[in-house]
Amino acid sequence: MEGWLHDVGGRAVVLSRAMTIRILLSLSLLALLAPGCGGASVDRESTFTGLRAAMTRELPPGDADTLEQHNQLVENARDGNVFDGLRRSEVQETLGRGQECGQRELCTRNGFRPDDWVYEIGQREGVPWGPTLIVGFDRQGIVDNVYTLTRR
Repeated sequence: MEGWLHDVGGRAVVLSRAMTIRILLSLSLLALLAPGCGGASVDRESTFTGLRAAMTRELPPGDADTLEQHNQLVENARDGNVFDGLRRSEVQETLGRGQECGQRELCTRNGFRPDDWVYEIGQREGVPWGPTLIVGFDRQGIVDNVYTLTRR
């Protein structure tokens, strides 16, 4: 039998080339389809819950710990791809409607459209203060870009 020799648990096993190729293709497909592979997964629901709470949280002067938690929260949302595949209406349902980018320099400099949404995470004395999260949508209304500006 012509094939490849594999060491399986200290025993030599000969698999045909066709069987070896099938196994490798199956494993490759599994790796592509497996959720959460390629890094730490971020829980979408808890991230949105944290963002909603943080948007209205008052940041007392000198509270570096809470500010850092807010910075980490927006970075986790961006890096964890929690907005991937969401429509504008779904973002509004889960996070609320953001402020439109309009002509903000931060939006235009980073390639966002005037109708994309900006979220300020945290406030001080009722004024937005903390990291900024910008969510951009394509022409079909699906999230296609997320940008964060942290305050460190």
